[in-house]
Amino acid sequence: MWWMLKFLLVVSHLFLRILIHKRLIGFFFEFYCLMGEVLAEIRCCEKANFWTECQIHPCSDEMALWHVLIDQSLDGIVILDEEGRVYESNRKFAEMLGYSITQMQTLSVWDWDAVFSKDQLVDMAQAVDDSGAHLETRHRRKDGSTIDVEISSNGTIYRGKKLIFCICRDISDRKKLERELIESEQRYRRLSIVDELTCLYNSRHFYHQLDVEMNRSQRFEQPLSLILLDIDDFKQFNDAYGHVQGDRVLAQLGQVLTDCARREDMAFRYGGEEFVVLLPGTELDGAKILAEKIRVSFTEQSFCVSGNHCLSMTVSLGVAQYRRREEIKTFIHRTDQAMYLAKGLGKDQVCLAD
Repeated sequence: MWWMLKFLLVVSHLFLRILIHKRLIGFFFEFYCLMGEVLAEIRCCEKANFWTECQIHPCSDEMALWHVLIDQSLDGIVILDEEGRVYESNRKFAEMLGYSITQMQTLSVWDWDAVFSKDQLVDMAQAVDDSGAHLETRHRRKDGSTIDVEISSNGTIYRGKKLIFCICRDISDRKKLERELIESEQRYRRLSIVDELTCLYNSRHFYHQLDVEMNRSQRFEQPLSLILLDIDDFKQFNDAYGHVQGDRVLAQLGQVLTDCARREDMAFRYGGEEFVVLLPGTELDGAKILAEKIRVSFTEQSFCVSGNHCLSMTVSLGVAQYRRREEIKTFIHRTDQAMYLAKGLGKDQVCLAD
């Protein structure tokens, strides 16, 4: 006889999981109650040795088997009343929180939920109906640690009393993987737009951001300026002292640009020893002031190439302000021409575009 009971336990658990997905937990709850009563009666008949003749009739502990069915669930199950107090819970849910079954009977949902307030939880419990609800939250364990939990719940009326049936699953491992994936994507995105040597944005991101800022400038009729700079005599320096020293110069210029730029400005490594600074909301005169600040700051840097032999480097800078409806190539070309004008006039200076 008990092989049949075990079979029914397995089938019932599978039925439970199907009903959860179908959001029919209210029906499931009543189904389990009925099954508990029926199987309890079968036990009574079997004990009386008249299985073949028994008629179903009330038994003293008609809910005992229902408790067994709930307790066999692989997911945590807790049943709350509409005030958020524990009406029943299974062993799996108690283990998830680190309590004993007896201790669980004294708790309310706000004793373990680490996200919502007591008032919010009571309102949520009273709002749940037979259409069900689904949410993710965090539960506080008895030892103070927290776990990520996914909850499917349904409200139902049992013997005139509203109960909220909650299926709770520990999803801490899944949430950890999701966080790691997000962090990995953020690192990849940063690597895709940042120059590793100078820690500035790269040229690909420059073109994207320049297009964004030009559209914004045109739409809101705000000024936009651009600084393009090049390290003077950098090739000769590289040939004389090597690429390692040359990389130090590039990295130091990246730091100078970062230090000089304002919060709204964006600095980029344009390519090789060329750099650009994008200045939203800035007119030509303001851009010239920042360019001079960059020039002076970089000239003050000292590069020790061997022993006590140290030297300084200079930059030439071109500055241009965006003209309404100007194409990207034209805007960059005007700035580039101003920079080459600075080179032609003796280097280490700032020139403005026409």
